[in-house]
Amino acid sequence: MENKTQTKFNEEPLTMKTTFAYLLQTMRTSLPKSLIILILTFVLNTILLAQEGSSVTQSVTIEVKPISKLAVTGNPNALVINNAIAGSELNAVSDNNTKYSMLTNMDNMKIVASIDNAMPDGTKLMIKLGSTKGNSAGIIDLSNALTPVDVVTGIGKGSENSQSIVYTFAANANVGQIESQSRNITLTLTN
Repeated sequence: MENKTQTKFNEEPLTMKTTFAYLLQTMRTSLPKSLIILILTFVLNTILLAQEGSSVTQSVTIEVKPISKLAVTGNPNALVINNAIAGSELNAVSDNNTKYSMLTNMDNMKIVASIDNAMPDGTKLMIKLGSTKGNSAGIIDLSNALTPVDVVTGIGKGSENSQSIVYTFAANANVGQIESQSRNITLTLTN
């Protein structure tokens, strides 16, 4: 019987129909029914996929949301006034050990700063931020800045890395001893 099927198959032109008929005949005689169904399912899916064509279309949704990121590295060292210059009305110490980096995809951004508690009478806490993308406001007194004040303005799209943050603590010469205290300074990149 196998020779007869082979001969019949060889006599007909090779088409999808004759190939499929030959495979079906061979499977019926030598394979279990469940395996035949599995193979036929695979073959039919392959044939159907092959007939779909070589081009498909997909819809891709894209969006870029506003991005504003600000990061600082480290905390400033303790600002301790432990020496004075004779005849000076103001004694000050500074720290420039911290840096900031920022990224934005918006124009006309700014960095604002605020302090969580006012400074003791006769003292000042000041900040200065460097910037290559915007305009630094210079040395800004944060002593009573419980609401945010501008420290860098006019920031355009892009990023800045390792920009300087300088803190300066100053006390009038007539200020007595002040025990160690801390203040939290909040920097915000906003529009």
